[in-house]
Amino acid sequence: MRLIAPRPTRTEISALSDPSPGSSTADPAPARSSAPVAQVEPNLGGWFRGKKWFWVPVLPLVVLDLWTKAWAFAAVAEQSPTIRKTNGITYQEQRIPVDFLPDPFGFALVRLRNTGTVWGLAQDSTIILMVLRCIAVLALVWFARKTEVRHRLQQLTLGGILAGALGNLYDNFFCLNRGVRDFLYLFRLDEEGVEHGFPAFNAADSYITVGAVLLLISMWFQPASNPAHNPN
Repeated sequence: MRLIAPRPTRTEISALSDPSPGSSTADPAPARSSAPVAQVEPNLGGWFRGKKWFWVPVLPLVVLDLWTKAWAFAAVAEQSPTIRKTNGITYQEQRIPVDFLPDPFGFALVRLRNTGTVWGLAQDSTIILMVLRCIAVLALVWFARKTEVRHRLQQLTLGGILAGALGNLYDNFFCLNRGVRDFLYLFRLDEEGVEHGFPAFNAADSYITVGAVLLLISMWFQPASNPAHNPN
């Protein structure tokens, strides 16, 4: 005898094709997008657009540097020469003592021309140093061009360094013997009254030193660019 299975009714077919709401059948997981995560393009602005924090302080700082040099040199020139002993050398010098530091430290305005670099080095290489300083100016402007608009402190410090470089370059091109005018002088007196001085400097040197320190700090703490998440 041959057994024939009964055909399913329409109701049973409908129940198999459309599971009830309480059924444990899980919905298939949505397909993940394979599109790559987009990166945020840094807003570099232009040579001038978005770079006011770099350009605005340059001219006022250069003017301040040149004015303080001219004022200090004119004021010290009116003083009578004094005899002092520094680092074992005795010589005459014009200076204006400014008493605001506690003993044994001191401060004075002087008249010195530096044809070399820091600490009085490379005195016979003025032309080479001038070329290097011009290259440094161009490098600063290029670096500012590549700095993001949002990094205002970094722009400001680069502007200060540029102002210092331009102030000293002015002396190299237009002052006597191409020497940079230094007039700020710090020193210490030992127990025998012998003076041990820090190399004289000017406002432009201060711009460069302070700017370099702030630049390193700003670069160390500046936030990194975060990738934009793809909404898909």
